[in-house]
Amino acid sequence: MAQKRKILSAPVTINLELISSCNIKCRHCYNFWRENNDQNIIKLSKEKFDRFLEMAIDARVFHVVLSGGEPFLNFDVLEYGLKCLRENEISHSVNSNLMLANTDKIKRLRDAGMEHVLTSLNSFDPKTNDYINNQNGSFEKILRGIKIARAEGMRISVNMILSQSNKHHVYKTGKLISELGCQRLFGTRVVPNVNIDAPDQTPFKLDIDDAKLVLEQLVNVNKDFGIGIGTLVSYPLCILGDLQKFKALVGRGCPAQRGNRMSVNTDGTAHACVHEEKSYGNIFEIGIKGVFANMREWHDGSYLNKECLTCDYIEVCDSGCRMVAHSYYGRLDSSDNLMIGKEYIVKPYKMPIDNKMLEAVNNGERFIVPKRIRFRKESGFYVVNVRWANAFPIETEIAEFLINTQKNEKRFNLDDFGITKKEIMLRLFMKDVIEPVNNNFSCDSDSKLVGASIDPFTIPV
Repeated sequence: MAQKRKILSAPVTINLELISSCNIKCRHCYNFWRENNDQNIIKLSKEKFDRFLEMAIDARVFHVVLSGGEPFLNFDVLEYGLKCLRENEISHSVNSNLMLANTDKIKRLRDAGMEHVLTSLNSFDPKTNDYINNQNGSFEKILRGIKIARAEGMRISVNMILSQSNKHHVYKTGKLISELGCQRLFGTRVVPNVNIDAPDQTPFKLDIDDAKLVLEQLVNVNKDFGIGIGTLVSYPLCILGDLQKFKALVGRGCPAQRGNRMSVNTDGTAHACVHEEKSYGNIFEIGIKGVFANMREWHDGSYLNKECLTCDYIEVCDSGCRMVAHSYYGRLDSSDNLMIGKEYIVKPYKMPIDNKMLEAVNNGERFIVPKRIRFRKESGFYVVNVRWANAFPIETEIAEFLINTQKNEKRFNLDDFGITKKEIMLRLFMKDVIEPVNNNFSCDSDSKLVGASIDPFTIPV
């Protein structure tokens, strides 16, 4: 059941738009409130980036995603922004279709600090991909960009926007990107334009059977090709049913409701979700914290669907996607169109704590808190950042023990941590907040929650 939510003072991650325009006009694009006239293009300047950076540092933002539009269209600021973020130890990534990439540009961005790019490829089939992207030849340009980026050592994740035209293409697209050396495939459903009168009549609608079809393919991509899978728009957990089988999709939830994310347009106006039209103010006028405070109804549970409140997984699922609910039924607290009810969760998610791990902890295995772990003090609790955008709340007593251990480079075992807190210690290990000193000690890599966005303390016992 829903608990009182911990309210953050600032987002964990900010999606920052560097330019309002793009080199393609995808049929599904969420930038539906923008004018397409080139005269209305807005670019973020270096001076504005400096103002943003100052606020992000003050708010202790952990991660920044540089996006657009297409950020390569504002290349100098993209390069400048990466350098500034690296110098200030703010982790970062780039969202780009990579169609404008060349070897020189990728090398410059690599030297500036870029390590990861989220790109888009909507089908292994060139004709289907180009139709969805609304531009002939986009398939070949994206593949060329991926190959160039991989040759320079970039980690590449691929986002596939799912629709009627490509719902059967997930597996073969996963095979293709695995052969290109990509690390992850996101199978993302469309959030319909809120101004569409009948979203269930568009070719981008996925019904329950469609969703199950694409989810099965995603799981098989992971099993057969060994790359990670996920989604950028959550699926209600009840439609997954077997949460162990679809465990890679369990942790997504709703970053906007958790307060983990905020989206900032080129002009400084901000949204709780990238799919949202409503603005909560301008960061260049009232600051990041000021805008974030205006989003409080997103963070306090006001938009959770009432039918979900008695579900054990409400704090994990967050009632599915709230913007999908708004698009289909007109209210942010409506049901997700794929919601079928908690009784359809037939196999629960279990923390992957095996006997080998438990035995090691019981026998005094010593741990450290690696330097990459970051902490932010909140009102009555802390937020711990594992890496990139992956963060979750943690109780003050536990956080301060970890901070002191990290600062003094101490090693500790269960006796030091507290015998009564064994379950907490195990969950922190599974989330990769703590690491064993013994390099020979390990558990199945599939068991670690390293890349997942899941909060280990919201999983039902």
